Parts: sequence; structure tokens; C-alpha cells
Amino acid sequence: MSAIASFYILDTTKLDELSKNAEIIVKKGFFSKKVTDNYWEFLANNATELKKLDGSGYVYANLLVYLHEEKNVDLLTNQYDSIAKELVDKRGNSHFIFTNTQKTSFLLQLKPDLFSLTEIQKFNQDFSEEGDEETAKLTLDAIKLLHDNLGKVQNDNQLLLLIIG
Repeated sequence: MSAIASFYILDTTKLDELSKNAEIIVKKGFFSKKVTDNYWEFLANNATELKKLDGSGYVYANLLVYLHEEKNVDLLTNQYDSIAKELVDKRGNSHFIFTNTQKTSFLLQLKPDLFSLTEIQKFNQDFSEEGDEETAKLTLDAIKLLHDNLGKVQNDNQLLLLIIG
């Protein structure tokens, strides 16, 4: 099973609205059910969609842990953790929010040429028993995409949103 990894640039002032629009509203009638889901429309109208990963977005689960544990690049925590958790709870898929501060702190450490296929294969094997070369190559692609998309955050009023699902 595969998941899409979608990236968006979003203004910080839109986070509360994003969270409100993340909730799927189901109204049940006697013989009917109406489902309202404005999330994707909200993102289309209020965020800039960036390039997606050409492959399973699930590689980001290993990658973000790898970056934290092996490279001291903590992209898993910031001041928007509670909003990311709300989005996960409401949508049922993974959401990560990356800040301009994280960009400033870690962008140079995310340069794709700093990572090796062998090192990623070894980590993947130890962490999730997925040490195959194909997954490691996809992880290298995921690093490049994360680096490029994080580089598009321009200031403290913008965020990079990663949705995996």
C-alpha cells in the first residue's frame, strides 16, 4: 500500500482555519447521510501546493526519525505540534509542520549530497527491516524534495506542511 506525500506552503495566519476545515462533518438524516469535507478545497484556495514525492510517502516516517537520531536534525518538534496533532486526529493521516526556524537551523544539513545510499539502507534495515536499495533510493529522493520544499519557506509567517496519506 502506498501513500502520497503532499507539500504545501501555508501562511501561519491560516492555521486555525486549516484546523477548523480539517474536520469532516457528517449529518445523518432519517434516510440519508450528508458528508461535508472542505479540507482539500481550503488548501487549494489558501496554500501553495509544491512538488509531491514520486513514490510512497511512507518513506518520510523512517526518514524523519533517521534525521533526528542519526543527524541531529529535529524536524519532529516545534511550536505547532499541537496543531499538527489536531490535524492528524481530524484527518486520520500524518501531518508534519516545518517552520522557518527549522529551515534556518537545518537546511544546510539536508543537502542531498551529504547522504549515502549505504548509510540509509543500514538505518532502514535496523529501524524497520526495509534495507532494500529501492527504498533507500526513494529515501534519497525524499531528502532532496524535503530540502527543496523547505527552502521555499521565506519567513516566520510561512510554514511547510507535509501530508502523508
